[in-house]
Amino acid sequence: MNRRTFMALSAFTATSALWGRIEEIDSTVTSGSADYTVLSLLKKLNIVQNHVGYVQFNILSFDELLKTASHCKIPLTKEEVAFVESIFYGDPRKYGFFGERTVPELTVITPKKDVVYINKTGHFLMKGAATEKYAQIKRLIGNDLILTSGVRLPVKQLHLFVKKMANSGGNLRLASTYIAPPGFTFHSVGDFDIGKVGLGQYNFTEKFQETDVFKKLYDGGYITIRYTANNLFGVRFEPWHIKVTGGFETA
Repeated sequence: MNRRTFMALSAFTATSALWGRIEEIDSTVTSGSADYTVLSLLKKLNIVQNHVGYVQFNILSFDELLKTASHCKIPLTKEEVAFVESIFYGDPRKYGFFGERTVPELTVITPKKDVVYINKTGHFLMKGAATEKYAQIKRLIGNDLILTSGVRLPVKQLHLFVKKMANSGGNLRLASTYIAPPGFTFHSVGDFDIGKVGLGQYNFTEKFQETDVFKKLYDGGYITIRYTANNLFGVRFEPWHIKVTGGFETA
């Protein structure tokens, strides 16, 4: 299925409105063959990430992904590329995700001169508003603060999304509750996540809301809870997310 056909079908089958009920959502878009595609694609993304390194993978472009995969003798198949395009360009409302699109093209490139690596975190931040806000937060919290996720271009977001899909049995609705589809995360344009040193994976749970780090940030006005539990946007509650850009999405 080409991109144009998929987008037409997506528009036809999207039966829910942002302000309405979620009805007739095809949350298991993947068939048996697509399940294989998901697992095969995930394996190749893992290999490419290991090849270029965790840090650089965050800002790897799609064209660089294709070149690196070919260099590693694991080129993406036509089916895999078509699947990636269907996820990126398709309408996620059909499976219950109502976040805003933030990146118009899969092949977007973020010049390295526009990002700053935050030492000992494994992550980049966009120069400007993001680095300024992070510096303010760092001064407020001190050494208890850790940057848990920064800039994520479509390839990185694709990796996270496909991984969640694989762990969710191919269920797009369940996957998109936790990870925004590539092209729909504000991490691609400036937002970032923070946590408390020593809390580990619990930084990505509601336990973070119970920490002194969160309380200081909330009292200081750095965190605004834009989505409550069971919200109509299809986005989970994320108290660890720092909004830098405009819009509603936090995933």
